[in-house]
Amino acid sequence: MRTIIAVSTLLLSTIGAHAASNSTPHALDCMAKNGFTRDMWVAKRAGTNAQVQSYIACRDGISVEKAKAVGKKDGNFDTWTPKR
Repeated sequence: MRTIIAVSTLLLSTIGAHAASNSTPHALDCMAKNGFTRDMWVAKRAGTNAQVQSYIACRDGISVEKAKAVGKKDGNFDTWTPKR
């Protein structure tokens, strides 16, 4: 029983560490609102950094500032580089 609880706790704690799926109907609607498709997202040709940031905010239900941080961490932006 302890093993089941430990494994469940471990799995639940890692779920929040991953970005939302990019293939759900909600994510696809957010992509459409920002002017690109899933194929464009996969090919890393989803548009401007502002469009990608807006998409991440919509997809994850977070603020635009938090979306910028998520996008930078995940390498979703083409021109923004980390501060040195």
